[in-house]
Amino acid sequence: MNKKILKIIIINFVLLSSVFARSFVANTFTLNDTLPDSIAYEGIGSNGVSDIHVKDDSTLLFASGSGLSITYDSGESFYTYYNSLGSVAYGAVSAITSLGDKIWIATAYDSVISGESLSVGNGISYSEDGGHSWQHFSQMTDHVDSNFVIYFGDTLDALPITVAVQNITYDLAVNVNSDGDTILWATSWAGGTRCSYDLGKNWKRVVLPPDDLDTLDENSSHDFDLSPSSGNLGFEENFNHMSFSVIAYGDTIVVGTAAGINISYDSGITWIKYNAQNSGISGNFVRALYKDDNGKIYGAALPANNPTEYYSLVYSELDGSGNLQWFATLKNTNIYNITSNDNYVFVGSENGLYTSSDGWSWVKNGAIMDDAGVRIYSEKIYDVTVDNNGNLWIGTNDGLAKSNDDGVTWEIIRRVRSLPNLNKLDMSVYPNPFSPSRINLYNNEGHVRIHCNFPKDGTATLEVFDFGMNKTKTVMKDISVLKGEKDFVWNCKNGMNDVVANGTYFIKLTFNSEDKQKIDWTKLIVLD
Repeated sequence: MNKKILKIIIINFVLLSSVFARSFVANTFTLNDTLPDSIAYEGIGSNGVSDIHVKDDSTLLFASGSGLSITYDSGESFYTYYNSLGSVAYGAVSAITSLGDKIWIATAYDSVISGESLSVGNGISYSEDGGHSWQHFSQMTDHVDSNFVIYFGDTLDALPITVAVQNITYDLAVNVNSDGDTILWATSWAGGTRCSYDLGKNWKRVVLPPDDLDTLDENSSHDFDLSPSSGNLGFEENFNHMSFSVIAYGDTIVVGTAAGINISYDSGITWIKYNAQNSGISGNFVRALYKDDNGKIYGAALPANNPTEYYSLVYSELDGSGNLQWFATLKNTNIYNITSNDNYVFVGSENGLYTSSDGWSWVKNGAIMDDAGVRIYSEKIYDVTVDNNGNLWIGTNDGLAKSNDDGVTWEIIRRVRSLPNLNKLDMSVYPNPFSPSRINLYNNEGHVRIHCNFPKDGTATLEVFDFGMNKTKTVMKDISVLKGEKDFVWNCKNGMNDVVANGTYFIKLTFNSEDKQKIDWTKLIVLD
């Protein structure tokens, strides 16, 4: 396999894993009739949110650091599913889709195999009642002897994918075609593109064009292997069979792979492939796909195996003859996801949120901050979605943000570890352990949050000490505070403005009120 392709794949799942690693231990709550308390607890799972899916006018699903979270009231309240029998399967949520009350969730996890950390697909969790009960289907694999497929009467050699290791479902989509069939589509790395006609229980392999063909139909050459890699069995390697993103509507299926964008207008039977070699697509590795209400298709394109390729947002237009043409914008921007409403296109990227009113000229949004000054400390916007009520949502490493005015003002939604006694001085720090170079990055600085509860109005001082009890930094001194809970932020730099070394640090909170002084301590592990 091309090493650059492999590197991008690994980076993408490592990125996903880092989002999900930093979850909080949540308390268990007795819930109302919304969800059984045996399968879910109250609140968003964690502050790492990589995927947001709109189910209906008020129900949204979130891939959080602790698995799947859901809101039934447009974000007024949240619930997070336990990874347990009868609930959503164990692991990070890697893909979400829904149709009516039906919901499909793909999960994955890391495992050490023969001394190497590898990613493992953990199958599909399926609910037919809006998330109140679940069943689980294993990761789609093949029998060891399933080494061929039939395409228009011809036999194609096909690499059997027999294990879930390195077989992660990165995207899901569902459609009802013109024949009335409900078809579930899945894109995986090793597993390729697959479809299910029985809601995810059984899967069949979908034949996409090989790398050297731009079309695949009854009249094209069928002399190729269906295989994303050569492996040890001598199969022909095709990057276009290594798939990552999919959208489906009516009879139209669009699949993004490591070799371009593939479109079928007949429910996946015949295909046309567009890439950097035959069209205006800037890079062949297509991480994400989106279709707006006017039928325009957008893709997050990354460079794959050609030095002329580059990062960009690509989009389709029909020319005067009705042919699909591709164009690139936001050149050299590493894009994670795309959404739109009637007025704007929004793009979440590695370095922020971009907005456009025409699809080709862009404005980068400033800091994501609410009216109280609480902000998102993350330049990476992993997902961006407009719900059916016109609210704009973004998912980051540092929580959710919601805007009802196209990103002018924001509501910040974050999970905070609840302090047990709100009538006493108390403090916690999160994420913990903390990596200043990788977590909550903004302006190239990491930001750790110090969560305090003040039993009364007063003044407070926050100081940080190293393991030898030498003062490292005074975060704040004698500031006025009101009764209640409040977050403070430290950039993990010392008094010399240098990032502190790895190790254990002690944080001291001194609180003065009514001529009485109280002190609380907590511990932070810095691990870069």
